[in-house]
Amino acid sequence: MTKSRPAWQVRRKPRRLWHIRLVAWLCRRFGWRFGAVLLWPITLVVFLQDEAARGASRRYLARVLPRRPTSRDVFRHFLTFAETLLERFFLLTGGAEGFAIRIEGQEHLARATAGGKGVVLLGAHLGSFDLLRLAAGRDAPVPIRMVMHHAAGDALAAVFARASPESAAQILPLPPAGGDGIAFALALREVLAAGGVIGVLADRPAAGQAVMPAAFLGAEAGFALGPFRLAAAMGAPLLLGFAVRLGRRRYLVRIEPFADPPAPACAREAALAPLVAAYAERLSTLCRAYPYNWFNFHDVWDDDGSDEGGVPGVSAARPYASGARRDAIFDHRADG
Repeated sequence: MTKSRPAWQVRRKPRRLWHIRLVAWLCRRFGWRFGAVLLWPITLVVFLQDEAARGASRRYLARVLPRRPTSRDVFRHFLTFAETLLERFFLLTGGAEGFAIRIEGQEHLARATAGGKGVVLLGAHLGSFDLLRLAAGRDAPVPIRMVMHHAAGDALAAVFARASPESAAQILPLPPAGGDGIAFALALREVLAAGGVIGVLADRPAAGQAVMPAAFLGAEAGFALGPFRLAAAMGAPLLLGFAVRLGRRRYLVRIEPFADPPAPACAREAALAPLVAAYAERLSTLCRAYPYNWFNFHDVWDDDGSDEGGVPGVSAARPYASGARRDAIFDHRADG
């Protein structure tokens, strides 16, 4: 039986482009404060309509809060995500003016790129990836190229791309299931071979990606194995990077050393399992420290492979399937 796609891709709903463009125009016309007020009714509508996301948020918050989460906690989770999107829009259109950004550990990125070797920067759907990319790469000798999943007809991505074409040009979009995964893999390797930085949000595998199970917030979840295989195949060091939201337009950007370049012989699942486990453990710590900053509004623990939004079980490394043809996205082997 062909297994379903990951729950976050199954549940992705098309957005009306003109709605989002109207909100973007209003925010640009009347400023950040107007946009911040506008977010409340918009978020409330989404909160009331999306029962599945509410349930997933509540189950996640139950793992990271020291008490039973309330509906107010869940709404705060939704609103934090919406505010991060709003601040992302203003960051792209107006730069960092008005933001309070503390950057720590930037010397690790500078040191890792100084030798001319490529670097894999592991992030997560925690806080703002755009702020991570822009702030962390400010003094780096090369830009950070982020790998992102853009669904066909994603209106929000289209608005962000229109807001800053220069920023959009630095994104490496994952090809769709059935797309040219080989060309994508070659593009990643070309960036790393030239001494560039590949940023990957490794906490949300897409269809076609190999998955490795690891303990995460008290239960087993599946993480993308491809970024670790890529680092092993290219001999690239691994760093951790995140930009957590501390308050309105206040962020902490932090770069941390994670692992030396894995040997190409370590590209097999068993050899990479400790790295995936260490990544999951660090992400668990960050989620507990900044519980409203992790933006995965689907349940990563109860995926059962059903067609009602589930995904395959993750008892062993395996790809998510999305149709008859298995995609090679991020499925890097040591032999290429």
